[in-house]
Amino acid sequence: MTKKKKQNKFFLLIILTLVISLIVGCTSNQTTSPDNNSSSSNGKTQFHLGETINPEQVSNFNPLLATGNWENLFEYIYEPLFYFNQVKGELISVLATDLGTWSEDQKSFTVSIQEGVKWHDGTDFTLEDILFTFNALKENKALDRYQIWGDKRLAEVVIEGNKVVFKLNDKFPSLPFYLSTVDIVPKHIFEKEDPGTFLNKQPIGTGPFTFKSVNESAIILEKNADHYSTVPKIDELVIQRYNNASTLTLALEKGEVQASTGTIAMPSIPKLLENSANKMQVYPGLSVYSVLMNNDKPGLEDIAVRKAIQLAIDRKTLIEKGEMDAVFPANPGFLPKVFGDMADDALFDSPDYSYNLNEATKILEEAGYKKNSDGIFEKNGKELSFVYNMASNAPAQNKEGTMITQWLQEVGIKTTVKLVTWPELTKLAMSGDYELLQNGITFPPDPQAALEVFHSSMTAPIGENTTGLNYMRFKDVDVDKWLDEAFVADPEKRKELYDKVQKRIADLAPMAVMYNVGGHVPYRVDTFTNYREDVPVFSALSLSQVELK
Repeated sequence: MTKKKKQNKFFLLIILTLVISLIVGCTSNQTTSPDNNSSSSNGKTQFHLGETINPEQVSNFNPLLATGNWENLFEYIYEPLFYFNQVKGELISVLATDLGTWSEDQKSFTVSIQEGVKWHDGTDFTLEDILFTFNALKENKALDRYQIWGDKRLAEVVIEGNKVVFKLNDKFPSLPFYLSTVDIVPKHIFEKEDPGTFLNKQPIGTGPFTFKSVNESAIILEKNADHYSTVPKIDELVIQRYNNASTLTLALEKGEVQASTGTIAMPSIPKLLENSANKMQVYPGLSVYSVLMNNDKPGLEDIAVRKAIQLAIDRKTLIEKGEMDAVFPANPGFLPKVFGDMADDALFDSPDYSYNLNEATKILEEAGYKKNSDGIFEKNGKELSFVYNMASNAPAQNKEGTMITQWLQEVGIKTTVKLVTWPELTKLAMSGDYELLQNGITFPPDPQAALEVFHSSMTAPIGENTTGLNYMRFKDVDVDKWLDEAFVADPEKRKELYDKVQKRIADLAPMAVMYNVGGHVPYRVDTFTNYREDVPVFSALSLSQVELK
């Protein structure tokens, strides 16, 4: 049986298991009863969400400052103007009353704001808070991760009556999607600090849950009884902290936690779904996991070497054995299928970019590399030997990294594995102090934003933090030109330009993509009900309405 047939067979098995789970869940009471402590404590209804959260990920609760913190926390405490729903690929208004209005010339965007909003400390929410938040990004370039401000983007944010107006330097049709990436922070707290360094140990937001405490075992949030829109039906959201995915998965199997944002021991999925109490929500999304290559480092500045690394990675096997088919195929041109026909379908399975150790070897030999006595390719006395950085305490990532480094060894590329924390991975990527680095890149919900990861304006010299997500230090004049043209182009022309960009990225291989991640979200339905399945079930929109059966 071929790998593809095995993969399809296993995928069908998971789908069949899901269907059976739905049927059995409606006809049988033979489910595992969770510990009572998982649903109540001192008369309070608690929902336990399980996650692997390292100490470094709770050292900073500033939603504007991305330093490897556990970012999922922020959507429970803080709110943006809009929320991007990855399940349906659409915007939902949150602090905004609707999806906003464009001016006739498309150079200003007006947003009306909800009434009756209060910060968790009782202070009235005002339009000044929105103004302050966006100006903080303008004044602290490192906080403006997606470069909302810029020559062809946002020029000014002003208040007009009871509305906020975003004024642009040029047409920027993707602006509403970018706005969904910014959590609004309280001016009365942040103006007393430097937003670029403030660790915000006692976060105050407007969201449906308020921060209560954090300890070694959990982050505890309470319902916001004064929320202007939806008061949660649960009293406390307990985010249970685990050291690894295996322990978390066992807790989920036992009913000690009710859901996870996606952390799970992937090989346990079939067993988990044997129990009708468990469900799995799967959808494509906005993260592409890859082997990032520092294009400015010796050896990796050579396209032939990068191409060889690209061809040495068996993406189908990574998805099948590392992620148990619960993620989606990645595009060698980077743009995921969550963006529909904007993603170039022809690239996904093209043999030009697919696993081929013989072709990888051939490319290196044609580029003048020869194997030494140790079987490692070298040129001008310099071996192809690189430090391979990946996250510690991440079983699935470690398994996949082991597979990848073995494939590279088979080609004749030597690696020295270095395990670091998630925050350290982010710092290494931003500063360029790495050669190879295995991690995901998450981008705004817009194809232009996704592809602008590769714009030269989004990078920086080694030793300086990147202004955007171009951690690879990739630079190509044509890619810059096509992206600049696409920025203001009509949809048909934009599609044409995006295809060119994707093809060039696939050909120049600034990174070797692994897979696309949206959601593979396990959750239990035996104790709680009323999840919203039209949005991520772990989202604030969903957990605001779950209730005990």
